[in-house]
Amino acid sequence: MISPHSINQLLLAVPIEDIVGDYVNLKRSGSRFKGNCPFHDEKTPSFTVTPSLNIYKCFGCQKGGNSIQFLMEMEQMSFVESARELAKRFGIDLVETDSDNRDEAMQLQREKESLQSLNEFAVQFFESQLHDTEEGRSVALPYFKERGYTAETIKNWRLGYSPNDWTAFYSHAKKAGYTDEILQLGGLIKPREKDGSFYDLFRNRVMFPLIAVSGKTAGFAGRIMGKVDKAPKYVNSPETPLYKKSDFLFAVFQAKNAIRKEDKALLMEGYTDVMTLHQAGIENAVASSGTALTPGQIRLIKRFTDNATAVYDGDAAGVKASLRGIDLLLEEGINVRVVAMPSGQDPDSYCKELGPEKFKEYLAQHEENFIVFKAKLLFSECGNDPIKRAEALREILNSVSLINDLLKRDALVKELERICDTDGATLHNELTKLLRKRRLDQGQQVLNEVNALIQNIPAVSVSYKLGDSHQEQALLRLMIRYGHEILQEDQRVIDFIVLEYYADESLKFSDPTNATIMAELLSLYEEKPEWLQADEWVQHTNLSIASFAASVFSSEHVLSDRFEKSMIYVKQEGQNLHRELLDVFLNMRRTKIEEIILREQEKLLDPLENPIETMEYLDYLNATKLRIANELGSVVSR
Repeated sequence: MISPHSINQLLLAVPIEDIVGDYVNLKRSGSRFKGNCPFHDEKTPSFTVTPSLNIYKCFGCQKGGNSIQFLMEMEQMSFVESARELAKRFGIDLVETDSDNRDEAMQLQREKESLQSLNEFAVQFFESQLHDTEEGRSVALPYFKERGYTAETIKNWRLGYSPNDWTAFYSHAKKAGYTDEILQLGGLIKPREKDGSFYDLFRNRVMFPLIAVSGKTAGFAGRIMGKVDKAPKYVNSPETPLYKKSDFLFAVFQAKNAIRKEDKALLMEGYTDVMTLHQAGIENAVASSGTALTPGQIRLIKRFTDNATAVYDGDAAGVKASLRGIDLLLEEGINVRVVAMPSGQDPDSYCKELGPEKFKEYLAQHEENFIVFKAKLLFSECGNDPIKRAEALREILNSVSLINDLLKRDALVKELERICDTDGATLHNELTKLLRKRRLDQGQQVLNEVNALIQNIPAVSVSYKLGDSHQEQALLRLMIRYGHEILQEDQRVIDFIVLEYYADESLKFSDPTNATIMAELLSLYEEKPEWLQADEWVQHTNLSIASFAASVFSSEHVLSDRFEKSMIYVKQEGQNLHRELLDVFLNMRRTKIEEIILREQEKLLDPLENPIETMEYLDYLNATKLRIANELGSVVSR
């Protein structure tokens, strides 16, 4: 593990505006920087970077934190990987510290670093075999050139060649000191069944490095040249600690900036399709490695855009097989459009045939909404058979039901009414049934999960959860921002809060995120009685705390001095901490009482309960609620 002091030194040394500036076009706004958030789609900048505190914060999607957390979010790194990457980039030494899990954590980290080193070693080997050997220059290089790849493309994508030898790479790696264990873990060699000796996974294939979103090599794909009986066209690395196929998109590292700029990802099927488009200047293209889209790949797309266009080969059967993956995109809220290539063409061949500019025109002119595309495709197969048309229509409406935006759904139903010549009321009725069924299915899934939990846990007393997470956050905010300040005599704000919180069990937090942060703060209070200052909070190694602290210290709402000049006095946070604390605790208790009132009101409908006793208790609760409201100076709303 990395010592907290070392992390603090790293965060102090790294200019956060430089890190964020690699991904976001920042413009100075006073003492801060502003830009469009890289984590969600927005037209008006709500993303700020505050160099004085070394934090970022988006007031749209609420993400925030320090430099380490930003790199973790953008590049899907672990905390340690992100810290090491920043330290390496800025030439800072990180100090390891002892902990219960230190040996295990260090072992995993060393393993990943060894695999990363091995992959880079393999890339260099395959590149060398392509350019520096007679076999590579005579067999593999002509293959790439026949596919139309320029010398610059071959170099930029670090393409290579694995020779026609059972142990060429294995022997080379062993001489360099790599062990059989790490070579197997990296998926570059396999053992023979008969004697356990090892041979290369890739043999007589052109090699495509699989680059992760971080820019590092995660694995490899080897393509056979020509036709060989029983040999698969492509061989990919097996899953390793660095490579998980279902979470990987080919060319996402090369394409991510263009996807952000275009606000759209072009989804292809093959590596060569993507490389040809990139070479033609269409750089927002990625590939799903020849498999149907997975939730992990879709989450990767959503990091950069909410818009995707699937570009299919001119093969109706292949398109139909991919429809399920598009439904997954719709479920994740991605706006999906589709372009199909002419019969017998794929994006690779058709882009070369038309040339870059005309191919771009083709994409723009033939792109259509996925639902419309699916309707045309399925209806073309049904002919005049009314049963098949009804089944196709139900399948199309099922895809429409996955779209959460009501206006988009209505617009698509109107378009379907035109395409399939079906009354709009009929379509809406069927869609309503599908939406109801979907909600019921989701509800049943929740019930099943609850029942499973009930069967596996002992009976416990009923607890009533607080319903107002805003008050929970207000209390956390006061703890972090003003915890060190003196409230009365020798009692600090944090001392008052902790005593009050522990004294009343009803104040237990209900929101999971808030509860986690509260537990961490209470634990920290026991460990560090002197409490923390602002810079220590935003540099905290606990990412939940650092992120919340970023929102606390990035408040954008500052009252204009015109209020005071006009003799309009508005209470601002921190002016009367004692009153603010009382308000928060009173509000939390009122919420508790409101929940109990709702419970007691339900008892009035139960013939087995005593209505007189229940009414007396309700009178007491309402009187208590009114008293709290009077103390708050507010109106009882419920």
